[in-house]
Amino acid sequence: MHANQAYKKGVTINNGSDKWWHRRWVKITGISVIVLIIVAVILALVLIFVVFAPKKSETPQSEWSVTGNMNTARLLHSASILPNGKVLVTGGTSNAYNFLNTAELYDPTTSIWTTTGSMINARSEHTASVLSNGKVLITGGADNSGVLNSAELYDSLTGIWTTTGSMASARSSHTASTLPNGKILVTGGVGSSGIGLNSAEIYDPLTSTWTTTSNMNNAREYHTASVLSNGKVLVTGGLFIVNYLNNTELYDPSTGTWTATGSMTRVRGGHTASVLSNGKVLVAGGYSNSGFLNSAELYDPSTGTWAATSNMTNTRGIHTGSVLSNGKVLVTGGRSYNALDSTELYDPSTATWTTTSNMNNAREYHAASVLSNGKVLVTGGAGKTANLNSAELY
Repeated sequence: MHANQAYKKGVTINNGSDKWWHRRWVKITGISVIVLIIVAVILALVLIFVVFAPKKSETPQSEWSVTGNMNTARLLHSASILPNGKVLVTGGTSNAYNFLNTAELYDPTTSIWTTTGSMINARSEHTASVLSNGKVLITGGADNSGVLNSAELYDSLTGIWTTTGSMASARSSHTASTLPNGKILVTGGVGSSGIGLNSAEIYDPLTSTWTTTSNMNNAREYHTASVLSNGKVLVTGGLFIVNYLNNTELYDPSTGTWTATGSMTRVRGGHTASVLSNGKVLVAGGYSNSGFLNSAELYDPSTGTWAATSNMTNTRGIHTGSVLSNGKVLVTGGRSYNALDSTELYDPSTATWTTTSNMNNAREYHAASVLSNGKVLVTGGAGKTANLNSAELY
């Protein structure tokens, strides 16, 4: 009896323990189910968000935006930043036989183009230089009659053009550089005979007259001229008859003489030359007898030597090169057996090129101007199928 009572008591204890564990298990299971449901809902919401949320474009947003169109399609024109921040575009051609004397102004604050007074002479492949008095000097170029030696001045206050002294030599595809003393140095180009020139001359805004200075060591056209921090002018490459050049030379305004300096690593014409913030000169692209180039090199004025730097992504000539406010160089368009819309940036701190967004239009023989707000205005040029009146901003 005692044993039975003990047995029954034990049974009673065991039954109580089972019920207690059962209740606890039910409670734990219930909580787990709730947690699982919550987790499942969260996962479902995440999945829905991932699958159905709007996708971000894998293509980076373009750094280029269209702006107002010019009134006239043109290529081989000039573009100058005026003291008031507006951009003066002059001349060029609208097709192979239509040379332009028209000029127009771009206002960055309104993105609108307005016509201004027309030049006295139609011309393309001319130069435009903003003088210290705010006027713009236009020199040379070509029209239907041939190569020009005439020059004229634009007054931005009145919008009127006036003739000024003519150059000693007719020239097109030449360069014009503003010297530290405010005078303008014009070099080379193709002359009336159709052959490249080695002559150079200087315009004095105070007297409106030209004087010849010493000749370059080499005749050249489609070359570049860069004013260095020491005031000298570096002329690079170009074309003479059928031969592209790699030789370079320096003009010293204090003596009026030319001296040869180091030769580039490649012959090239139709290239760009950009003076960097460190004083070196970046030469990029162009073409040679073997075709279009993607090579680039640096000139060091302190040593008079050239050194290759990294290549551009694209071969190109007849492009533009603009030094940005951050010190990088923006190269746009040009030609590589067809007009290009590609652009790329050179970083002097890393000596590397990176591609950036394509322009909205492929273009060659266009112009690029760095505005006071830091943006770059690209105008006109020849597209793949037509000459352009479009403009865009980087």
